[in-house]
Amino acid sequence: MDYDVIIVGGGPAGASAAIAAGRAGLSALVLEKAGRGRDKFCAGGVSYATRSRLAEMGAKEVEEAFEAEIDGYIVALPDGRALVGSLGSRVGATVRRSVFDAKLAEVAEALGAEVRWGSRAVAAEARGGSVEVRTADGQLLRGRYLIVATGAGDPLPERLGFPSWRRTDLGHCWGSEVPYDGSGLLARWRERYGVSPVLLLFGFMRYGYFWAFPKRAHLNLGVGTSLLESARGAHRRIFADCLSAAERAGLLEGVAARVDRSWLVPLRPRGWSPRNPRGVTWSAEKRALLVGDAAGLWVYYHHAYLLPEMFIAVVPGVVVGATLGAKVALRVKASIVKYAVMGVMLVSGIQLIIRGISSLI
Repeated sequence: MDYDVIIVGGGPAGASAAIAAGRAGLSALVLEKAGRGRDKFCAGGVSYATRSRLAEMGAKEVEEAFEAEIDGYIVALPDGRALVGSLGSRVGATVRRSVFDAKLAEVAEALGAEVRWGSRAVAAEARGGSVEVRTADGQLLRGRYLIVATGAGDPLPERLGFPSWRRTDLGHCWGSEVPYDGSGLLARWRERYGVSPVLLLFGFMRYGYFWAFPKRAHLNLGVGTSLLESARGAHRRIFADCLSAAERAGLLEGVAARVDRSWLVPLRPRGWSPRNPRGVTWSAEKRALLVGDAAGLWVYYHHAYLLPEMFIAVVPGVVVGATLGAKVALRVKASIVKYAVMGVMLVSGIQLIIRGISSLI
């Protein structure tokens, strides 16, 4: 057997799984189709819950990638009215994804994971007690288990036989990240509102919102909505209208930005149905499971945590890696995992049931 676990995707979910696997004494291979310093368009928010989880998993040094600390939020409406809230001691952060993702991968490598940059997995198949993964350059790799952390837009889950996304399952984000004095903006907001916040604008579309997340020397701006709402078009106009409204309200000034990137995000688990709200994100027969956006676990966390993106990615990866580590290290004869309730967390009075991995069968 080449590896205990092969992880396809080197973003936060994949790297976190590799970190947890490494701490459990497992051999892990991460295949990432992009190069080191990969980027992904999202707001780049790290919640307090994520910070805590990173520390618990022994990856506190990832905080070196934090650009700014966030302890509040501004929720604004088209008429200029705004609600300002404080997160108190539950301080989050903003990151630039290229730096944050690279740091997570660096920690995984330090713990023994092998990360192959520029390596794209194009096929995978379970054979007996292992999984064979074929890469675009013809390599054939074998592992005991397969973790797919490729995001919402990669075809590998469908090639493995997992359900395809439906248009109603997906959301669409578009916007930009531009050079800007983010530290200065946060200082002005703190002087005015008493907190260092992120900015959210609602009311410019039927479903979704505009965001502005300050970094140290950059500003991330974007619009997130459902794919069906996005299909109505007018992306640049909506983005410009939101930016103009923020400037009229005195929340932003001197921002030169236009839409130049986008990304698909899941709105609910892959294979979701009213009878199966957890979706289809694992397979004992395939010895494979999906995590992060590939699984569609976004729905369980979004809007419950401020700055949810990295929590969504990191937590499933950690749970997967730790569970595989515990079971494989004990030489438990097993195939793959069942989803169950991992735990319950209270955040700002909101009770969340987090879907994780409970046992190997």
